Amino acid sequence: MLLRLGQNTYNLLLMPRYSSFVLIIALIAASLTPVAGHASLKQSGKIKGRVVDVLNARIPRAEVLIIGEGLRWRTITDSEGEFAMSLPVGEYQLSVEAKHFRRSASQKFQIKAGKTQRFNIEMQVKEPEMLVPAVSDPQLIPNV
Repeated sequence: MLLRLGQNTYNLLLMPRYSSFVLIIALIAASLTPVAGHASLKQSGKIKGRVVDVLNARIPRAEVLIIGEGLRWRTITDSEGEFAMSLPVGEYQLSVEAKHFRRSASQKFQIKAGKTQRFNIEMQVKEPEMLVPAVSDPQLIPNV
């Protein structure tokens, strides 16, 4: 059964198959296309901080580890001792390590949607380690 519209001829028996095919392709394409508001389903906030020593001197290249929501994030402070990161809403804890300083850890904190959590982390200088030379010559060991 043919339908003629202008200069085009259409087979009416094939039209339902063709339209079903187009519908399936459209549904597949729609499922693969991100929804405009989808990013807001898992909202995020920010964390910003500065890492300093007891004299308020900034500590560059300190490693900041953020743990929470079953994941771990790692960042490094910049030349000003500062760091910043966006995180999903949830509960976190951070830990900071730097060469020649004691490790510092925070209490748990909350990241809220659209909010920025700020930290000023003061690190203590690590005590120098005393190295005791090993004695391998028995004559150097005092008699007890």
